[in-house]
Amino acid sequence: MSEAPALRRRRVHYFSGFDPRGPAFYHRLCRDEAAKPQPQGGHFSVGRRERLSPLNSRWRVQWHAQPDGHPAVDTEHVFMGWDDIIRRHWSRRPGALLREFFGTYAGIAQGVGPMRARALSRTAFLTGILPAVYLLGTLALGALAGALLALLIGPLAWALGAALVAGLWAFGAKQGLFWLLRIFTFIIRSGRAPLPEMQARAREWADTVIAMQQADPVDEVLLVGHSVGTLVMVDAVDLLLADPRWQALPASQPTRMVTLGQCIPFVALVPSATHLREALHRLSHHPRLMWWDVTARIDPLCFYNVHPLAGSGVPHRGAPQPLRHNAKFFQMYEPARWAHIRRDKLTTHFLYLMTPDKPGNFQPLDVLYGPRTLAEQVQRKGEP
Repeated sequence: MSEAPALRRRRVHYFSGFDPRGPAFYHRLCRDEAAKPQPQGGHFSVGRRERLSPLNSRWRVQWHAQPDGHPAVDTEHVFMGWDDIIRRHWSRRPGALLREFFGTYAGIAQGVGPMRARALSRTAFLTGILPAVYLLGTLALGALAGALLALLIGPLAWALGAALVAGLWAFGAKQGLFWLLRIFTFIIRSGRAPLPEMQARAREWADTVIAMQQADPVDEVLLVGHSVGTLVMVDAVDLLLADPRWQALPASQPTRMVTLGQCIPFVALVPSATHLREALHRLSHHPRLMWWDVTARIDPLCFYNVHPLAGSGVPHRGAPQPLRHNAKFFQMYEPARWAHIRRDKLTTHFLYLMTPDKPGNFQPLDVLYGPRTLAEQVQRKGEP
């Protein structure tokens, strides 16, 4: 039997998480991580960022063997923009954030069900209640401090209590707590009813993937989502799989989908999220889809090693997709650096996009831009 031709060209369609920083940040991250020594061998070069449209950007990533060996691999990284939508959902005023806080946690209590989330992932549950505990605790502490100081120094005490609250809120914002709150607000809105702007964007994304492959065919097309990006890409992949234009393209067999640090059950658990559950059911049983779901125990925002439909009431036992993989990042970093990473929860959520110190069972840049196809990566890593 003849060998499959070597992978020469790839296109990665990347769906970011709920992050208003847009393509400039992710291009810089890609460039910085590619410049580091690569544990899996070879080296990468990253080209300049080019704007394809008001929504989408791209840059070129080349992998070269070192010194010789496998032919070079040229990857076109396409950033599938939705940061304009994110910014529209990114409340900045304290009053708006406070209203969202109460509305969001009422939705979590009534819809998601904290105990159902806890049964699936204790870490995701704790992350979910962290903003509530911190913000309510801050308000209570400020009120208590003001009341106690009022007995000693009079009315000025309430100003000091307010200053304490403001300082603690500023510290919480720096630690990403308001970012978490905005994520949960968007998730609850998405679960209550499909957002028309996201439905339209999913159609645009699917059309973009098809048009680019029709105009310039590559050997492999990867659809890659990170964090909330794993949620918003579901509709786009569902549309692709049903589109006869995509079905007619050789690189669509199978459609290759990678989810990194997925938090999909947060929405799939919401009773009114019927649209999402139906799409996930189709993806989980689709015969022409290869879906690799990568999570890590240290990631506080993901549902670690949990099927996206778990707990939703939709049957998924025995479903062929996704193929779940546990990224053992703790084995891939030097002890001193790992100790620092463990203290920075935001960094742990981005490990899926970073170059580790040592070889391990998940090398991010190798998966996205290296010489092996997704099928070879999955086979090489094996089952969790």
